[in-house]
Amino acid sequence: MKTLLLSSLLIITLFTTSVVWADLPSPTSLKAEIPQTTYSYKASNGTTVVLGEVQNDNDVPIGKVTVYVKFMNGDGTSIIESKTGTTLLQVIPPHGTSPFMIYSTQSDPSIATVQVNMGPFDSASVKQQMLDISPGLLQVSDKLVLSGSVHNNGVQKSLNTKVYLVLYDAFQRVVRTGMSNPFDVDSGKDSQFSVAADLDPRATSYALVAESDMYQSIPTPKNNFQTLPVIVSNTMITDPNGTSYSTIPVNASVKITSNLNHILNSTQPFIYYVQVKQFNGQVAFIGKYEGIFLGPDTQNVSVDWNPNMAGSYFVETYVWNYDAVPLSSAVPQINVVLVK
Repeated sequence: MKTLLLSSLLIITLFTTSVVWADLPSPTSLKAEIPQTTYSYKASNGTTVVLGEVQNDNDVPIGKVTVYVKFMNGDGTSIIESKTGTTLLQVIPPHGTSPFMIYSTQSDPSIATVQVNMGPFDSASVKQQMLDISPGLLQVSDKLVLSGSVHNNGVQKSLNTKVYLVLYDAFQRVVRTGMSNPFDVDSGKDSQFSVAADLDPRATSYALVAESDMYQSIPTPKNNFQTLPVIVSNTMITDPNGTSYSTIPVNASVKITSNLNHILNSTQPFIYYVQVKQFNGQVAFIGKYEGIFLGPDTQNVSVDWNPNMAGSYFVETYVWNYDAVPLSSAVPQINVVLVK
């Protein structure tokens, strides 16, 4: 049975695909599914990219997995393009998963919905999990870059070894992937690798998996990380001249200032929000500053506040883009202020 769900696609859109069973000739009982919500976005060249995962529900490996995608107009009445793709891993181990990423050929702005469907697949020969990945530090710039090493525990040379970097959002949806250049690893030896993936502000964790012509690795555990491109620091609460308050008089002029560090080599308009709350959680004030980053940049920005009621307050700061997508985390430091 195949179940398809349509959803609108703006700049970045999520598409939900329920459990989808592949139709295989009798008497096979092999089953595979796309268990998670798929994710789709418009690439910089205008093509539409669909990502997801295929899960192997069998006690044997499967391979030659086919995924069908229909790229359609907004109401789903017209198929603009159909595309067939496969998983990143050639062989999906028993009860394992593999990501897939399928691009539209056309950069057609009328593509607004997609249909995702499982196609046929075969049983496959086992690829022994003889590769061990030792990741290094994840570097965040205009891309996510990770270097490390792969150790070959097998008796054969590991030929055409590739390391895949898979980025997940908070709901465990695949939102980006990256692949290293192929390399060989001698038996009992290590080889270095570097892999990069485009930055996605929704990504919250990553995992790595390696595969060669004859071997695979066990996927690494998912590691949390920060991909948001703006770092907020040194938030201060002062008078208009920059002098810190011990207590703030009611109706006094208050300046809330932060340093914003933009780490990407790209232009980024932004809105800096300041939210002041009473200790009971009630919002007392929301202010904003609008600006633009012209590549890697540090800016000192501020918002003015005039408290009209005595009490204890704390301050939160955020940086978003104009589509209400966070560019920074909420600052973990809470600045407590007393107004008398």
